[in-house]
Amino acid sequence: MERFNVNLRHLRAFLAIMETGSVTAAARAVHLTQPAVTQGIAKLERRFEASLFERQPGQMIPTPAAELLAYRAAPIMRLVGQARATAAQVSAFLALARAGGYAGAATAMDLSEASVHRAVSDLSLALGQTLVERRGRGVVLTARGFALARNFRLALAELRSADVELAALRGQETGRITIGAMPLSRARVLPSAIAAFHRVKSDIDVVVVEGS
Repeated sequence: MERFNVNLRHLRAFLAIMETGSVTAAARAVHLTQPAVTQGIAKLERRFEASLFERQPGQMIPTPAAELLAYRAAPIMRLVGQARATAAQVSAFLALARAGGYAGAATAMDLSEASVHRAVSDLSLALGQTLVERRGRGVVLTARGFALARNFRLALAELRSADVELAALRGQETGRITIGAMPLSRARVLPSAIAAFHRVKSDIDVVVVEGS
């Protein structure tokens, strides 16, 4: 299962540096120490395989990679919303929304049910909202839960776009193509077409959604 694999606290610190141009000012804005902000930016640079700032005395100059990331990071933070939410909580809640139950979510994430349950409960507590309700042996999302799941999916799409755009900046083509296909074309046409495509563009995922 695709996870929301970026540290939200580090992303928040990154946006604060983009706004203030200073690690010191950013640290004050996000209530972290300067070393924590500096370490967070270093981890983001490893995560996105890009240099984000040119360090100068008293000033941080954004690189083209930073400008690209900021364009996606701002809506990610707006969609996630809650300052105390973590990437692990976002991933667990998305898995639960997809699977419709803790067992399925745990299997998809290769975690214990207790871990998924704890992450979703912690998210609900951080938001001060009931996100999931028991329904027989399963669970259903509340109205707030449905809205949050939609926002988290959009945030994940923004993160995916950031990865693609930064990879392109490095000269690498990555990404995903989603194809809607009727059953006959999926069985007779697409397999050879996808195989031929992957021989040329092996780094791009192809997802087929079958329907009428």
